[in-house]
Parts: sequence; structure tokens; C-alpha cells
Amino acid sequence: FFTITDYTSVFFDGLFHTKWMFLFPVLGLMGLYYFTYNYLKTNLYLDAGLSLKHQIAKTEDLTWLNQFGTLGTFLKNDIKLIKRNKRSRTTVVMSLLFLFYGLIFFRENSHQPEVMKIFAGIFVSGGFLFTFGQFVPSWDSSYYPLMMSQNISYKGYLSSKWWLIVIATFISTILASFYLYYGWQVYLTIIVGAIYNIGVNSHLVLLGGAYTKTPIDLESSKGAFGDKKAFNTSAMLLTLPKLLLPILLYGAGSWIMNPNLGLAFVVITGLLGFAFRDKVFSKIEKIYKSEKYATIAAYKQK
Repeated sequence: FFTITDYTSVFFDGLFHTKWMFLFPVLGLMGLYYFTYNYLKTNLYLDAGLSLKHQIAKTEDLTWLNQFGTLGTFLKNDIKLIKRNKRSRTTVVMSLLFLFYGLIFFRENSHQPEVMKIFAGIFVSGGFLFTFGQFVPSWDSSYYPLMMSQNISYKGYLSSKWWLIVIATFISTILASFYLYYGWQVYLTIIVGAIYNIGVNSHLVLLGGAYTKTPIDLESSKGAFGDKKAFNTSAMLLTLPKLLLPILLYGAGSWIMNPNLGLAFVVITGLLGFAFRDKVFSKIEKIYKSEKYATIAAYKQK
């Protein structure tokens, strides 16, 4: 074990046996006195605590997003919202925890059913989608009435949220590459889950947002995983195709032939959702418009 006396004893024995070594503590005390005196002389003023603190304001133009027009404007607002507010930052951090969800299902000694692997793949790549996406448009609840009075394009507004989810899903999939340790088949499952999230679940969370009228306090980090007030029948029903449909597709393919066919079924469904994105967005836009005034009224009651 480490014993401090093995080192300090040399110094203290020297003080006892060597006459001139007493100068070390004396010089140290004089140096400490000199430093303290100068520090207090420079900084000790009665009005020092009353002076105003000036902070340099940092601006984030994100001008490179201007090339995307209205979409870029909404994306800039979303990025600034995430960076500046406690609740949104907490949600992003929490979404990173989803990356490790697959360890429950993909490790060698896991006793989970084979069909649950696609469930894990969707969760690993969809952390941001499930934590941030489910609260669209509640993230903008503090200024949603004002925004709606500007006659904004719902399509542009929803597209910005969709692209934000897509980018986050892509990043999560890249970060999840450490699952290659368990083999290519495992990582392929995560990629397939990401495709389904982009093609299907991204639309479903936006659709669910039309019925979720719970305002969010951006300065509070509570409820980062969800809010019991946001629970409603419509949101519950939309959960079924988010999670149960890919499990059924994967299970059907595995039963007919093998897990690869199950993955193919899930991929095809995701690609179909992406292919019909414009039509789906039109339907979602109509629902948002029909729920517009009910949403504004709900946000004003916070």
C-alpha cells in the first residue's frame, strides 16, 4: 500500500537534523503572504459584487440552411430549440440511451424470442424518433398560436420535423455500428429497423402529434421520456403499426422461409412508406389543419 510518511518523513527529519532547512517553510509563508496581499489589494472592493456581469451573446446564423428555403428556416428553429432549452437537450441525451437497448436482445446469452430482434432494431435506431418526434408540435407550444397566425405552410413545417427525424435516425444507425461486434446479421437488423423508422414510423409520429395537445415547458427536464397527459386513444392505436406491424412482418417471413425474408418484408414496407411520402404528407397536413384550433386552444390553457 502507498504510505505518505515514506515521503514526508524525509522533509520533517531534515528540519530536525539540518539547521538551514527551516528556511523552506519560512520562505513559503512569505510567498503565500505576498500572493494573498496582492490578490486582495487588486480585487477587494466593496462595489466589486455590485458590478454588472457582461456576457458575450453568441449568434447562430446557420446560414447554410437558407438554401433550402422555408424548410431551412424551420430546421434552423428546431436546431436552436434543441441547443438552447433544457427539456429538448435532455430528450436528445435520453434518446442516445436507446442505442444500448439492443444489448438486451442481441447478446449471445439472450433468451429473447428471435422475432423480438426487429423490435430491438427499431428501438436502437429510433431513439430520437420516439422521444422527440412524439411531441411534435408540442415543442412549439409556447409560440404555436403566433406561428399559426402567420399562415405558415403546414407542409413545410411538417417536412422540417420529418427531415430532423430522418437525420437523427441516420446518425443513430451510424453510432450503432458497434453492434457489428455481434455480427453483420445483427447490424443488418438495425439498418432494416432504421429504414422502417424513416419510411413508416416517421409519418406515424407526425400523425400522432396532431392528436397530442400537451404543451411542453422547455425550461424543465421533467418528462423527457413522455407525459401521461399526452396519452390518448388515437396515440395508442398509432403505436400498433409502429411496433407490432414490423414484428408481424418479420415473424411471417421467418416462418415462411428464414429471418432474411422477414427483414425483406420490413424493408419493403419501409420503402413503400417512403415512396408514398407525398400522399401521406397530404393526409397528415389535412388532419393538422382540422385540429388546428383545438390545438391552439389546448396550448393556451397551460
